[in-house]
Amino acid sequence: MRLLSVLLVASSLILVACGGGSSTPTPTPAPAADAPSAQEVIAATLDVAMHDIYFGDKNDNIANPPVWTVTARSEVTLNLDNLGGLEHSWVVVKEDAELPMPFLAEDHKDLVLWSSTNVQAGQKSTETFTAPEAGKYQVICTIAGHYPVMQGTLVVQ
Repeated sequence: MRLLSVLLVASSLILVACGGGSSTPTPTPAPAADAPSAQEVIAATLDVAMHDIYFGDKNDNIANPPVWTVTARSEVTLNLDNLGGLEHSWVVVKEDAELPMPFLAEDHKDLVLWSSTNVQAGQKSTETFTAPEAGKYQVICTIAGHYPVMQGTLVVQ
């Protein structure tokens, strides 16, 4: 009798460990609500302050260029705010391009990947573009004499 009781307890424990033969399927976790699907477009917004011959907050773009980061092939909204007294542009240069000195926009169009319109002193402009493939891209102002002091880096991940 004791042996029979031990066998019954052991059998019960085995059935419980194996799921007890329940016919209810194990639920599959749903994807996270904030995870983008393959069809969703990834978007980014960049706010760029333009001062008289520098981008960003500090007048040291040669030593410490501002860095903007976006995702590859994302739709980028670029908010340009020209706080200076001179006309400016925001131009993405082709990856690994050697920029001549002086850089003349009309003579070196083949080095440009994407270019904003020129933003007049005290004006704002909003433009969109599609981010290139992953890499590091130099960003410059192509107004004569502004490069190399007015530059930054676009990091595409």
